[in-house]
Amino acid sequence: MTPTTAVQSRFAEEVCAGLTKPGQKELPSKFLYDAVGSRLFDVITELPEYGLTRAEDRILERHSREIAARAPHNVAIAELGSGSGTKTRRVLGALSRDHHARYFPIEISATALAACEREMRDIGAVSVVGIEREYLDGLLEVAARRREGEHLLVLFLGSTIGNFEPAAALIF
Repeated sequence: MTPTTAVQSRFAEEVCAGLTKPGQKELPSKFLYDAVGSRLFDVITELPEYGLTRAEDRILERHSREIAARAPHNVAIAELGSGSGTKTRRVLGALSRDHHARYFPIEISATALAACEREMRDIGAVSVVGIEREYLDGLLEVAARRREGEHLLVLFLGSTIGNFEPAAALIF
């Protein structure tokens, strides 16, 4: 089986499982984040009715320096589901005042990952290496790239956990 065929087969299996599930049908959200889906999500977060993003930004504005102060100096930062990186920018900006950091945004959307890399481009003391993977696969890759003695800070910002069913959130 070719890699493309294997991916298509896995996609078909996951869609079939979600649509034949008893009760509430579902599709894994990872299949919604192509170029159009990623941009659509960004637009939704800017709507007046979607205040969550603005609340998150206020929290990060208030506490990013405190987060940075607690982070070790020799640190790799992995972010699960970075999106475009606008929220993370506050934390990385605060971290970069004191020391250099390596930032690994982990994202399933190539479009969002590219936007995140552009968003962070001008933070001089932060190097960015995007990882286009699902959360746990990406985290394993970041862990494998850690340098000797380098700490790992994992960020999971935002409301992504709300996309999980309660049982799946607990397992995650």
